[in-house]
Amino acid sequence: MFVFKFALKNVTARKSSLVIILFMAFALSLLFVANAIFDGTDSGLKTTYAQSFTGDIVIRPVSNFPLSLFGDETPVTGELSIIPQVIPYSDIYNFLCNDKDLGSDFSFVTPQLTGMAAMNIDGHKKAAVLFGVNAQEYINAMKGIEIIEGNAYQSGEKGIMINEAMKASLESSLEQDLQLGDSIQLITTSASSFTIRSVPITAFYRYKVQNSTLDRIALTDPSTVRDLMNLQDYAESSESQETIMEEDMSLDDLFSDVQDEAGTETDGTYSTLLDDIANASTENSLDSANSTVWNFILCGTKDNIRTKKLIKDLNNAFSQKGWAVQAINWRSAAGGTVALTFYLRTIFNIGIILILLTGFIVVNNTLVISALGRVGETGTLRAIGAERTFVASQFFLETFFLTASAGLLATVLGTLGATIVQGANIELNNEYLSQLFGDTTLTAVVTGKNIARLWLITVALSAIGWIYPARVALSTNPIEAMRSMN
Repeated sequence: MFVFKFALKNVTARKSSLVIILFMAFALSLLFVANAIFDGTDSGLKTTYAQSFTGDIVIRPVSNFPLSLFGDETPVTGELSIIPQVIPYSDIYNFLCNDKDLGSDFSFVTPQLTGMAAMNIDGHKKAAVLFGVNAQEYINAMKGIEIIEGNAYQSGEKGIMINEAMKASLESSLEQDLQLGDSIQLITTSASSFTIRSVPITAFYRYKVQNSTLDRIALTDPSTVRDLMNLQDYAESSESQETIMEEDMSLDDLFSDVQDEAGTETDGTYSTLLDDIANASTENSLDSANSTVWNFILCGTKDNIRTKKLIKDLNNAFSQKGWAVQAINWRSAAGGTVALTFYLRTIFNIGIILILLTGFIVVNNTLVISALGRVGETGTLRAIGAERTFVASQFFLETFFLTASAGLLATVLGTLGATIVQGANIELNNEYLSQLFGDTTLTAVVTGKNIARLWLITVALSAIGWIYPARVALSTNPIEAMRSMN
């Protein structure tokens, strides 16, 4: 108790203590508010992406390149990479649905194919990412999707569902409205050949939060995606459904967004040929409900499930069974856009930590100066019998009082700052900011994890900051210290 009172007296007696506390409190509160905003961002992004297209967990094939639901995430590949398949699909799907330890953990399990194609309407082309899904099952799973016109295509039917932003973009190019039932040609290319399929528009839908990542997605029946990507089901006819045309069309031409001028006439023979190819018979196609060719399996977890632990358990089970697949979270499945937020958060936290290190150096130097100024006092305490642990504990408690006071003040200021940000309803009108923060409004969420992180840093500063000043004080000979007082 004496050590406690003695250390508290030394801290309150120094004029520099208040400056130290305020400086550290400012840095810690800035870190607190920033992480509250990023916690809100994570929550918003997870709600946006998990409920729009990723689910909570995605089962993907093991590949030698970074793989998201959009395909190869390598920054520069030079060409489109072939997305591997989930093999053995039936065994994995049944395991996810029926395993006694896992079956109750999932709210939904639904497969997906991914492909890239150029959407062609009257000569106007637009690049799109095609998600081949069982439409009604997918819409029921993704609560962030709302059908605004039409209906989801049924199992075994041809069809495509266009999101609201893509519809507006196409209508702007066409200078006319798109209607349900309109036919869209989907074109893919490979080397000197290309494949064309024609599908009717069955529905228009919107995402709760619009951004450029979601705007480029079109939901298509799985058999069309298999045809375009030349994926043969094991139960399908061995006859290839790919149509090859000996026309000079490059990849750049295929995915170009350059629009034809209004009134340009298209050669009638060529147009007829395209329509014949696009409407080629697909009677041999296997019903998508029974197909075993899929690139991913999307899973939704129930509210009380610990996703991280479930992912770890799934990967252990896959490894034991020898299946070349892995479970990943929604962040990895969403790809580079969400990763940008994580990197931004990391960079920002590094900057705040540098400020904290500056504060730590200030505190440490102040304590060292204080220790040098109290050499005589320390020497007297040592001479009358004070143990080295007494002197060391004195400096430790002084540092703890400073950092704890700063931590407490930072918690109050940080909570107040986060509350102000949350209540201000700051609108993010910029598309890129909206995409980065996962919503059109900036949010800040105060979590127990954020508070624990702040106090962990506070304790770490306390634990490290007292060491050097205590060594300075203890390295002085007691007799010489007492002489210095004369």
